[in-house]
Amino acid sequence: MEIRNAVAPDDIACAVGIDEALPGAGDRAAYITLMAEAGGLSVAVLQGEVQAFSCLDHGYFFEKPFISLLIVSPQARRCGLGAGLLSYAARAHLEVWTSTNQSNEPMRKLLDKVGWQYCGEVSGLDDGDPERFYRAV
Repeated sequence: MEIRNAVAPDDIACAVGIDEALPGAGDRAAYITLMAEAGGLSVAVLQGEVQAFSCLDHGYFFEKPFISLLIVSPQARRCGLGAGLLSYAARAHLEVWTSTNQSNEPMRKLLDKVGWQYCGEVSGLDDGDPERFYRAV
């Protein structure tokens, strides 16, 4: 497994492709590209192919580094790529935040597994599904 900052057009295209392949995915290609141009796109490579990505946005959450997207392709889940991307971001910054819906059990389990601290939740963003916030420690 290799994790690296992504700016190459091929890396960006792979990240967009992973995102667009998900059921119900919105049109986030422009956002992913913007994050890459700002230096906030990281990719996880497994067996020579980009299989996961994360977007670290510095302006998204009270001007603090915030992982706004972390997506692993379905065929590469449970291979450590999500944990690797979280660790990569945490090593690069003194303080990193992320959030997930209460209903997103796989992400909550991943954050607990890698030791991120649960900091609280906000109700009302998604009806009936509170947003839970975490910080790397």
